[in-house]
Amino acid sequence: MIDARRFGRFAEPARLVLVALHDGPRTVALLFDDVRSLDGPVGPGTLYAAIARLERRGLIEAARNGEGRPGYRLGEAGTAPGGTQG
Repeated sequence: MIDARRFGRFAEPARLVLVALHDGPRTVALLFDDVRSLDGPVGPGTLYAAIARLERRGLIEAARNGEGRPGYRLGEAGTAPGGTQG
């Protein structure tokens, strides 16, 4: 579970990002669509703020797909048991 004190109002979007990345790396556009399909309207600013917090904590990391498009995947801390403690 993500520590809401550390993520503030971005705790729920951060959880949704982790859920979306559980099935594998995503480009930013696909990640945005996946998160919105899980929770309804999530703005790009909210999504990027959640991504930044997750990335700083090592829960996700930047990646590129085969076409060189930027995206994200779970980091080591995000795949470890209890890694989403925040």
